[in-house]
Amino acid sequence: MGVMGDSIQVQKGLEGVVADTTAVSLVDGENGRLYYRGRPIEALIKHTFAEVLHLVVFGELPDRERLQEVEEYLWNAGRLPPELATSLRELARHGEHPMATLQAIAPLLALEPPAVSLGRSPLEEEGLIVAARLPAAIALIHAALEDHSERPYPSSRRYGERFLQLMHGVTPTPEQVTAFEVTQILQLDHSFNAGTFAARVVSSTLAPPSSALSAAIGALYGPLHGGADQHALEMALEVGSPQQAESFVANCLATGRLVMGMGHREYRVVDPRARVIRATAQQIAKSGQPKQLFEVLVAIDEAFVEQTRTRKRALRANLEFYKGVVYLALDIPKELFTACFAAARIFGWVAHVVEQRQDNRLIRPTALYVGPPPQPA
Repeated sequence: MGVMGDSIQVQKGLEGVVADTTAVSLVDGENGRLYYRGRPIEALIKHTFAEVLHLVVFGELPDRERLQEVEEYLWNAGRLPPELATSLRELARHGEHPMATLQAIAPLLALEPPAVSLGRSPLEEEGLIVAARLPAAIALIHAALEDHSERPYPSSRRYGERFLQLMHGVTPTPEQVTAFEVTQILQLDHSFNAGTFAARVVSSTLAPPSSALSAAIGALYGPLHGGADQHALEMALEVGSPQQAESFVANCLATGRLVMGMGHREYRVVDPRARVIRATAQQIAKSGQPKQLFEVLVAIDEAFVEQTRTRKRALRANLEFYKGVVYLALDIPKELFTACFAAARIFGWVAHVVEQRQDNRLIRPTALYVGPPPQPA
């Protein structure tokens, strides 16, 4: 459907448009706060990832018995069926970016469902199978790109420990598991961001959840969305040293180049996730390249704040700015940063897919036609 007329106001990017309701998360941009199901992110990072994903998907923190059920489910469902693993391995060997490979394979990840179940509806169950299998899929893509053998499936039921074992084949330290899970908790949901909205648009057509999740992965790939984490780290590599940060930022501001990971459409003050991830990065990046790049990012951050101090709307670091340093310190290659983001956010997408279908209406906005005038028939 299209309309014509000079008096119609177009909201580019749908900024400020209230498209629907949600009970999953609240982004309080004015005060710099983020809540999952009403609980502040600062409190939730003290829980395990499995506990918080249960809150996001099912609306409540699990008791001990339910938590064991969640962890057992993720462990069982997380195994890739052999034929699917073979197909994924061959697809990954083409050398495409891991996000492109994940988007291509996502609709197939729900095939051959496991004997166990966790969801309370078929929609939840299909989405949760895809979500549970994403870590193994990412690890297999990593193995194919690095041309090393696939890691044995770990026995650990702890999400973060199993994820890192799948990636590296060794048991991570408790500090590494905590840093990884905190990072993943920060990424579970963020209201109607581009990836989530893409999932809800596809879900509104009554397409299967796996198709909606594939669309969301495609949206997350973009450098103005999830892909900013990889680009922010590459920016730090380009700058090279803290001493070069001031001139780099000045050049960016003079030429209009984006400083990746700086600013967020929703927040008028500091992104609350950025405060947590910066502290996490400082704790885990203790030596070598991660420490050096953390210091470069701090210098870029400080230079940017100083050089934009007089602007009407201050831009500050968002989650993506420091996140790459955490992943790098955990020996995760930069090409997999956004895939790891997807492995967390997918649980939020599942919650939104289910929520969309509870009171569904096809998402079909109107466009203002600005082409040539209509011609007579």
